[in-house]
Amino acid sequence: MKNDFTVLIISSVWWSAITRAALEFLESGVRVHAICPPGHSLRCIRGLDSLRSYPCVAAISTLSTIITEIRPDLIVPADDRVVGALHQVHDAADPTTQAGRACQAIIKTSLGQPDCFAYARTRLRLIDALRARGIPTPAAASMATVEDVRQWCATTPGPWVLKRDRSWGGSGVVIADTVREAESSFRRLSQPVRMACALRVLLADRDIYSFMEATARQSMPVIAQAHISGMPANIMVACWKGEVIGTLGVDVVSYQGRTGAATVVEITRSADMERAARVTCAALNLSGFFGLDFVRCARTGTYHFIEMNPRLTQIGHLCHGGTTLIRRLLQHVQGSALATRPHPGQEVGERSVIALFPQILRADAASLHNAGAWIDIPWRYPELVEELLRRPWPRRGSVARLEERLRPNMPYGKSVDRGEALGKLSTLLQGGMMTDSSPMAALRTSHI
Repeated sequence: MKNDFTVLIISSVWWSAITRAALEFLESGVRVHAICPPGHSLRCIRGLDSLRSYPCVAAISTLSTIITEIRPDLIVPADDRVVGALHQVHDAADPTTQAGRACQAIIKTSLGQPDCFAYARTRLRLIDALRARGIPTPAAASMATVEDVRQWCATTPGPWVLKRDRSWGGSGVVIADTVREAESSFRRLSQPVRMACALRVLLADRDIYSFMEATARQSMPVIAQAHISGMPANIMVACWKGEVIGTLGVDVVSYQGRTGAATVVEITRSADMERAARVTCAALNLSGFFGLDFVRCARTGTYHFIEMNPRLTQIGHLCHGGTTLIRRLLQHVQGSALATRPHPGQEVGERSVIALFPQILRADAASLHNAGAWIDIPWRYPELVEELLRRPWPRRGSVARLEERLRPNMPYGKSVDRGEALGKLSTLLQGGMMTDSSPMAALRTSHI
């Protein structure tokens, strides 16, 4: 039975992690509204109170109207574009009206104090702030010209990491192995997106939102970071008014490309990451969810802070310690309302090495033979499993299929059709990443 607590989930990209989070909210008994693009996996789950399409024009006024109408207790953004839009909704709201005050209050409750919104948009500002508080971070500096890049490369051992502000999901990040590559990458990252690239995004990825951003022809600051030799790691945090409610840290075992999303992770406890989470949460007075990315130094084992994801990340739904970060936050906000409600999701349980689904389907063959990993498939929701076995919606069009035939090196791997996905799952089963073959047998005979 649902209670009166209301959550509004907003996504402008097709990441499935937010769908897993939505299921976690629904299983917790709260009311869930969603805003997402056409073709999003959120559209194949049941129980949502409402479902709207994310606007491609006039997003700020549309989101403001929806927030005022629904009056959610918590807004959960799925991606950085939405976080930025919510910041603009807050700034545009009229505090002299009841609706404006309510809208601002909801966004403050969900994200934290507006004085700190800029830290979510500017990488270097947060890096400097955490370094000043004793958090290990690689050297970083703003790059304004190609000459800045040359001087950076001359004084900092390579390879070099270049990042464009307000980029996310691995895009806008380059690891350059040579000075010439660093210079070329800076020129590309510092300039507005070329219209040819914008058209490719529109036609191949069917991503109207990124296309509309590209047509604005806006340049973004670029920073350089020293490269830390080691493996990625990250921590997700549930927090409320500057207080950490719970954390879940993982070491990344394998990932897509050099800058892409994790495919296999190992749950870990790190004093370095947890301290950085507490310092960040208190310094920025955050609420809701956020993630911090790190590199674990191969030589010292120290976790070096890289950047913040000011939103829920792809490990938010994982059950560890008998619960999830989503339930911890809901229980904190609602008191004892969830205390006696058991957690039904035991696919992951207390396993420590997890292959994330469907991300693992786009991994290279070597990643499919980690016998100690558990593949995180939501078997209780067969419609969702079937949806996630298909190509991501943006890559289902004929232009995307043609591009993948003609382009040998896709940045994060080529998309996988259902038949190939089932073959990869069989490989996972043989490698010990699944313990029950009956769901697989059902999938093979399904014609959905």
